[in-house]
Amino acid sequence: MDKRQTILIVDDAEFNREILKEFLGEAYSYLEAENGNQALQILEENPEIDLVLLDINMPQMNGFEVLEWMNRLHWIDETPVIMISSEESVDAMRKAYEMGITDYITRPFDSVIVKKRVQNTLGLYANQKRLVNVVVDQVYEKEDNNNIMIGILSNVLGFRNSESREHILHIRTATEMMLRKLVKTTDAYHLTETDIALITTASSLHDIGKVGIPEEILNKPGRLTDEEFKIMKTHSEIGASLIQDMRFQKDKPLVHTAWEICRWHHERWDGKGYPDGLKGEEIPISAQVVSIVDVYDALTSERCYKKAFDHDTAIQMILDGQCGQFNPVLLKCLKELSLQFSKMFNNEMDDDKQYYEAQRLSDEILREKSLPRKNYSRRVIKLMQEKIEFFKTNSSRNSIEYNVISGQLTVINGKQQTLYQRDNPKFDVFKIFEVSEEEVQHIIDLLNQTSIENKEISLQVMANVENKRQMYDLKLHTLWSPLMKDGFIGIVGYFDIAKQENAKE
Repeated sequence: MDKRQTILIVDDAEFNREILKEFLGEAYSYLEAENGNQALQILEENPEIDLVLLDINMPQMNGFEVLEWMNRLHWIDETPVIMISSEESVDAMRKAYEMGITDYITRPFDSVIVKKRVQNTLGLYANQKRLVNVVVDQVYEKEDNNNIMIGILSNVLGFRNSESREHILHIRTATEMMLRKLVKTTDAYHLTETDIALITTASSLHDIGKVGIPEEILNKPGRLTDEEFKIMKTHSEIGASLIQDMRFQKDKPLVHTAWEICRWHHERWDGKGYPDGLKGEEIPISAQVVSIVDVYDALTSERCYKKAFDHDTAIQMILDGQCGQFNPVLLKCLKELSLQFSKMFNNEMDDDKQYYEAQRLSDEILREKSLPRKNYSRRVIKLMQEKIEFFKTNSSRNSIEYNVISGQLTVINGKQQTLYQRDNPKFDVFKIFEVSEEEVQHIIDLLNQTSIENKEISLQVMANVENKRQMYDLKLHTLWSPLMKDGFIGIVGYFDIAKQENAKE
């Protein structure tokens, strides 16, 4: 593995690039770009780049335009840029520094000066990265220890009340999945990544109050009597009291969230739950989510007093209200997550192991208040996750992906992949597929109406694919960066023969 620091040299003259490499020697690994478009594409594909040596005057996209993109995408915050140019005007230098460069070197230059300034810049940024990584490692180690302790507690509870020791893991995983689906479905609850992490962690403690229930009731193989059920129901109050009586700082969000979940995860939307008969939005969303996933796991798990229901039956029982009333929005989320729940709770996730592992890791990395190893890497992972989720939900032989930054369009038709570039005169993919100008304008109008809150459009277009002209269903999902004022950065999509066309065949 090459451990050398990586320098991207951006200059339209090969001679200049070779001179810089000769000055700097073999101590570094090099990437090269002959214009701004290439530079942006290389930066996007190689977040590990340690330094950019950037010329100003280049074809297609000059150095200032590259800096503008690096600022819009916040790459300049983490990747230092040294401007190397024959432009000596004070205005050019001032503009470059205002746009975030670290240093400015004019031609003709001295090899010793170039080498020393590169060394100084790389050394400074390397030290900053090391300091950040030390803090990050401490944060993750502390979090890992917390998860271990919660796991131990979960196993203790599992041994005592004969429930599956996987119950707590199921609840945590399903709670996080439901919360993420909820955020995508509605903005009514304003849940941040920190909120999702807190609720997910606190969900592990939802049944802690069962330590106060006699084992002969917990593990009774048959139906509980009215008196026994009355005692069993007190576990929610016992759990809340345990947390309230512990010597924690009561104003800590995790403590408060755990208390809410313990006390109210058996409340119901219509007010017929316990212990307090809360109704509707009187029940905190944390308790609402844990409540519905707890019911699902209880139905699909074998217990000492009952056999397990199959997945489809359990979902239908919840949707039909046989287990009490739940928030209609959560019922919608549960229905949409049905397939993922089935795989997770039946240990059928091996087929999608890489996908779910990537999703788990990216969710962990993207927590709002965690310290980044590299901010840009987090943004890349978030976009990858969004694209993966789109293609998982909308499986098709034919897919489209367009990158605004690099100008690259990828069209996959069956097993054939075709690349188009915006500096290619044949870039107009609509003409290639013989889409009419009227329909092209309609697509553009719909895309102009998308936003970070409303990302998708669906329509039908007449197109020629593989020498066969027919109507296609087209679905496009726009990609956005929340860090940019006009944050549109790309499109993913798919196209299939229109359903009415299939019906005719």
